[in-house]
Amino acid sequence: MKLDYVPTGILWPLLSLIALGVAGCGDDGNGDAGGTESTSTATATGGEGGAGAAGSGGASGATTGAGAGPGSSTTTGATSTSSGDPSNTTAATTTTATTGAGGASVSCDYPAEHANGSITFYTLDMGSAEVNCSYQITGRNPDVVAHVPFGGGQYFAAMNTEDYNSAGMCGACVEVSRDDGRKVQAMVVDQCPIATNPKCVRGHIDLSKNAFLKIGEEREGYLGTTNGGAAGKISWRYIPCPTTSPVTFRLKDATNKYWNEILVEGHAHPIEKVEVEINGTWQTATRQSYNYFVVGDGDMGNAPYHVRATDINGSTVEAMLELKGGEQPASAQFPACN
Repeated sequence: MKLDYVPTGILWPLLSLIALGVAGCGDDGNGDAGGTESTSTATATGGEGGAGAAGSGGASGATTGAGAGPGSSTTTGATSTSSGDPSNTTAATTTTATTGAGGASVSCDYPAEHANGSITFYTLDMGSAEVNCSYQITGRNPDVVAHVPFGGGQYFAAMNTEDYNSAGMCGACVEVSRDDGRKVQAMVVDQCPIATNPKCVRGHIDLSKNAFLKIGEEREGYLGTTNGGAAGKISWRYIPCPTTSPVTFRLKDATNKYWNEILVEGHAHPIEKVEVEINGTWQTATRQSYNYFVVGDGDMGNAPYHVRATDINGSTVEAMLELKGGEQPASAQFPACN
């Protein structure tokens, strides 16, 4: 690593912290993609409040949710700890879904269902120049995020800070159910930050507006009576993502041979670990809150880079990455699980 080089993965979180001290919220919306998690200020208008602010990968700002009923409520500067319904559990469980490809099926080692959850909604125009998981935004109004397999890319979600697990659930797919039988499936691409939105407690999901409208009405705003919502009982569970195309990798810097980070996309199951083979030894990368992985100081030697990703079920895929931009495919998708 050059001593006179300041990598973007380090520079932008520092700038975000400076901006936080000056303005009390995220950066000016022109940050490096995925450079820092959102610290946006959330404002919910009307009744119990509407969609809370979701995290964004490198840009944030004031976000306003559409609420229900008269009156208004504003939420800013919430504490950084969260507390959900004690009956919710995150113990490992086995799901019966079997979507996926890449070999013999394995057991789905997913966290347990949230029986007492809640949902709000948001749009990217509420302040998200990017999403916190660093996936590409490919459309606005309607909002579309790359690799989202539901609703033509429109059904995605911002996960509460605790369940987001420092980007551990980026790319995970969820099925959200209402007690009247309506359901919607979405993919986690963002964080709903408890630090600026007190609704984002454990068990809460901030759905994209079009996903929310599959099981609720805009006027309802905040659903999940057992987790703070004004109406409806909400539960949700992790499911395999219905994708069979090979997993893809993306380098953060397409030209820098002295420093880089790796993003994994298009995976059927959440990613547990990424490793890079350097001088014949597999070295484990550290996951950043914006979902990129970095090995040591970011210097992986000379390309091509031999990388290996392990999913939450213990299955692996490998790839050889050239020093270039864009998506680079692995040899396969992760196996189905059951």
